[in-house]
Amino acid sequence: MKRLTLLAALLGGVALLPTRAEAAPPQGMPDPSQMSGIPRPEPSLGAGVVTVRCLIGGFANPAIGIEVELEITRGADTVVRTATTVDKGRATFEGLAEFYGAAMVAKATIAGQQLNSQPFVLDETTGIAVMLVATGDPGHGAGSQPADPHGGQGAVPMPGKPFPLDGRPRGTLIVGALDLGRVDQAGLGPIANIEIKLTATAPGVAEPIVKTVTTDADGRAQFDDLDTSLPEGSAIVVEGVLAEGEPPTRSESFTLGQTAYAVVLARGTMPEVEPAPAGSPPPPQQPQRLQLPEPRVDKSLKSGQVRVFLVDAYDRPVADQLVIVHTSEASGGGGNRTGRTDAQGMALIEGVSIGQDALSQVRVVYQGAPYSSVLFEMPRDAGALVALRVFEPTADRTRVRSALQIDVNPRENDFASVSFNYAVFVAGDQAFWVPGGLRLFGPEGTRGLKVMRESEGYLLHDGETPWVDIDRPLEPGVELRLSFAVGMQHDGTLELDWSTPFPLVDEASVVVVPDDLRISKGVAGAPELNPHAAEEPIKIYKLGHERFEPGLCDILVQSGYPCPTEHWSGNDISIIVEDLPIRSRVWWTIAWSLLGVTALGVTIGVALRRRVDPREALLARRDALMAELVALDERNVDSPEVRQERARMLRALDRIYRQLEALG
Repeated sequence: MKRLTLLAALLGGVALLPTRAEAAPPQGMPDPSQMSGIPRPEPSLGAGVVTVRCLIGGFANPAIGIEVELEITRGADTVVRTATTVDKGRATFEGLAEFYGAAMVAKATIAGQQLNSQPFVLDETTGIAVMLVATGDPGHGAGSQPADPHGGQGAVPMPGKPFPLDGRPRGTLIVGALDLGRVDQAGLGPIANIEIKLTATAPGVAEPIVKTVTTDADGRAQFDDLDTSLPEGSAIVVEGVLAEGEPPTRSESFTLGQTAYAVVLARGTMPEVEPAPAGSPPPPQQPQRLQLPEPRVDKSLKSGQVRVFLVDAYDRPVADQLVIVHTSEASGGGGNRTGRTDAQGMALIEGVSIGQDALSQVRVVYQGAPYSSVLFEMPRDAGALVALRVFEPTADRTRVRSALQIDVNPRENDFASVSFNYAVFVAGDQAFWVPGGLRLFGPEGTRGLKVMRESEGYLLHDGETPWVDIDRPLEPGVELRLSFAVGMQHDGTLELDWSTPFPLVDEASVVVVPDDLRISKGVAGAPELNPHAAEEPIKIYKLGHERFEPGLCDILVQSGYPCPTEHWSGNDISIIVEDLPIRSRVWWTIAWSLLGVTALGVTIGVALRRRVDPREALLARRDALMAELVALDERNVDSPEVRQERARMLRALDRIYRQLEALG
């Protein structure tokens, strides 16, 4: 079964996040007009490349087909290059190496407005990205683009504008009714028990088609099978009276596409925020962050040099920050080279070790939180360019939402495999980090634990313990996986108790078992059968859980248990799975007899066996991985599979080196 994703659950009606109804950028999104004309270094671009992104009002309305001029001035000479905007409104100028050191200005006419960038100088270190944003009505004016028939939502939904919804059947429409002026810890206030009316007008049909649904406790109304119950091409409008005595709030008119859709109907405006004191930094926003490239060769640098480009959550350079380039060698050697970033967030570090068995990594401790790049090999005839992003840390667990899918599958010898497919999402612009890291324990009775490959970048496990460590900050704005699997013994009934570190999204949290098993505790409602698993039918239960509130810490302390943390806001899970198959007991006595005969020999063998030092085991594993990596490179094959396997090896080596450092 395809695993549930937290973001799909959040957008699936669990937490529709509208913004104020005025024509302003959605909350949590930057105002692109404030960035218009400001050039910024872009490490993902090669040296000698300039991109100009043209927008009409916002990211949802790129200006495509616009001619952009790049005016290049060196002394008394002026050269003009032109390019046309294509995908996402971006025009690209390449091959500008001959103009290093020259002053440049980007110009374009967008929606009838002549826009110019600030002057900038292109150098040999990185490319430059610029945005030119026209203001006013994005639906009118020269060069404007046709409106998106489904609202052009971009990243965050706006009231009254429909947007595509993944994870639901085609023909499904979810309407969320929210009160923007009522905000509590759970988020924007849902409006329950109001009637949502859907009116569909079809070509050639005299009378409109009307459907009604009442919102539930979460402020949701769901219309199903609209693709079959409405004529093709029907124009749909949804509306509802959100407060007694007020006129109905309506959505824009739209037609069904090839996916499910959702619409937010909202009343009121977001509460005003107290003005910040003079001189304070701007309020936090969650920007559309640049995709930073992985470490790459920079032929403008000398051998042994590493140029580090450090940015924050808003793509702003981080100045005066200590940067470490750590190098580890298969022979056990290595060392650190340090530098400090300048006003442009750049640090040039020299003397980094070069060797076939040496791997390097950029490390930064920013406001107490550790950040690091992936491991990379230093080139022999050039330097390396590494871009790294850092975030201000927060230890507030209420900023994190999570979704959990537990899969229980019987195995031989009265064992069951239990997978915790755990997705987390950090809201805002701060990374979640607890000083010293965060430890996740397996449930009581864990017999062996394995981190899933998708989570190897965030979970550290030494291979023996029944727990994993989150040893790096959880970055905001992206869905992360903290998934692992455990083995547990049972006698036909499996009791599973676990506490999540972060609050669960109810709709996205389920337990999955084979069809011949049943769950007698810890779930809500009857199971659903997965229609796509005919060969191996399964049951899907909605997970039941209890909120773990901070007030329970007193009870824990009185009972002799430690309180997790004052910011704890996770969930307690306790389920019982029954009808698990058990092995026959016929040979049980015989097995114990044989065990008694061999017990003494086994005990002596174990006592005399040379104990494997953890450091030696890690070194052996490191040498084996390095040998595999060298063999892979000697094949000289470049394919997605080879790159993926190479990245896996580097991640494994990264974990081994960190464990070796922890062992001293």
